[in-house]
Amino acid sequence: MIILYDIPTSVSESRDWSPNVWKIRLVLNYKGLPHKTQWVDYPDIHDLCQARGIPPGGRKPDGSSFHTVPIIYDSKTLCYVSDSLQVAQYLESMYPNRSLFPVGLNAAILSFEDLWLDKVLRHLFPLMILPVYLKLPPASQKYFRTTRELRYKKKLEDLAPLQEHPRLWDQVRRGLDSMSRPMDANGKEKLFWFGNKITYADVVMVAWLLWVKRTLGTETSEWRNILSWNNGRWGKLMRHFEQWEFVDNPSRL
Repeated sequence: MIILYDIPTSVSESRDWSPNVWKIRLVLNYKGLPHKTQWVDYPDIHDLCQARGIPPGGRKPDGSSFHTVPIIYDSKTLCYVSDSLQVAQYLESMYPNRSLFPVGLNAAILSFEDLWLDKVLRHLFPLMILPVYLKLPPASQKYFRTTRELRYKKKLEDLAPLQEHPRLWDQVRRGLDSMSRPMDANGKEKLFWFGNKITYADVVMVAWLLWVKRTLGTETSEWRNILSWNNGRWGKLMRHFEQWEFVDNPSRL
């Protein structure tokens, strides 16, 4: 059994929001690996890691490391692994069925997330920080506000003023346009970054889009817009991944 550590929201019906944890949850579900989620609030992650000798899994802009999720514990090997990419690679090496890192594509997959960050996430981050904060439990809210305001040198409320939202969402749309164009080169009917083959690159895209879906909600105009952009490409991708979009129990869907 694998334990997956995740940060909960205060909303009981949609506790699971973290995009980095969703990367690993999607990998586990895609590979059909039995696992269970253990919830840990932001302020408790450091103590958990210190007590169990778990290495830091995050890196600040200044290069220093810090403890964060995702973390897994694998009872088969009695080891903890942190950092989403390292966890995904560990799961690939230990459980190679339904590979997400096909031979010959590792370099391309490993460089993909930097491209996604540059084209899409840097525009999306300011829009999502405050909505995430508002969904967290009080103890996590305090930690999140303190750490993020130190990182961005601004109050959370000032990262994306309401009047800036149309411009920022347009930048997100343009970023998704720039990701869609090379995917079209595979054939407009192809869903995945490498055409017909699902890889970890697709997991990365879906996990970050799930961040929007599960934080803002499926009825918001922002989410409906994303599903419709690029002739519905992102809606088709998300619908394909719905079969692996569950927490612990597939009957939840």
